Amino acid sequence: GVSASNRVRGIVLHDILAQVNLPEDIPSAVDSARQNGYLTEEEAAVALDHLTAAVEAVTERNWFPKDPEAVYNEASLIDTDGSVYRPDRVVVAGGEVQVIDYKFGEHDSRYSSQLRRYADIWRRMGYDRVEAYLWYVLSGDIVEVPLS
Repeated sequence: GVSASNRVRGIVLHDILAQVNLPEDIPSAVDSARQNGYLTEEEAAVALDHLTAAVEAVTERNWFPKDPEAVYNEASLIDTDGSVYRPDRVVVAGGEVQVIDYKFGEHDSRYSSQLRRYADIWRRMGYDRVEAYLWYVLSGDIVEVPLS
């Protein structure tokens, strides 16, 4: 059905973005997904357009910095209770941490509590300035998750 293919497409696009450090990485990440059979030629062209536009739209947020002190793509965070979390992207620059989770489906309030947990771990690691965002990549919606 349509929902299954959308879900699959979301997973594929999510995996492509996980390989992107800089905007110029998008074409090779998309091509790799096509070569591995996850996207048809046509889907790859559409994915390239969508992801390029999406990343360009967030340029001023510095989520894809040219010279990042640290960009962590799907890096594991281990909480004090041993739980392991993998936020999609964390950018650490100038003592500030931005935790970004990529979403390709509908808005869901459950995502916020997950992101708060990620942000809280970074705070406990000694970072005072932590921000957390849900990025609905295809619609361009960005939801800043309040951390209190």
